[in-house]
Amino acid sequence: MEIDTFVRIGGHKKICPTSILMLKADINYTYIYFVDGSCMLSSTNIGILEKRLKESNFFRSHRSTIINLKYVSDFEDKDTIGNSSSIRLINGTKIPLSRRKAAVFFKIIQ
Repeated sequence: MEIDTFVRIGGHKKICPTSILMLKADINYTYIYFVDGSCMLSSTNIGILEKRLKESNFFRSHRSTIINLKYVSDFEDKDTIGNSSSIRLINGTKIPLSRRKAAVFFKIIQ
C-alpha cells in the first residue's frame, strides 16, 4: 500500500500530490487546481513546485502548465491540418502539449 507524502506548496501549507489536478503559471505565481474543483494561488513559482513534485506522477506539458498524469482522460496527436497536440483532463480541460514535450509524453503514456 502506497502512502502519499505531503508536498509544501508555499508558506506553511502542505498538501497531498494526488489531490492536485494541474498547476498553471502566472508570472511568479502558480494557480493550483484540485481534483475537487477548487483552486488556490501560491506565491511559489512553477519551477520550484515542479522540483518538489518530481517524485510524484506529474508532467510539464507546456512551459506554463504541469499536469497530474493520473487524471489524463484523453490526448490528441497533431491533426491533419497541423494543429498542435493536446491533453484532456478528467474535468474536461484541454491542455496544450508543446512540440518538444510531445514525444516524451506519448512515450510515458503508452
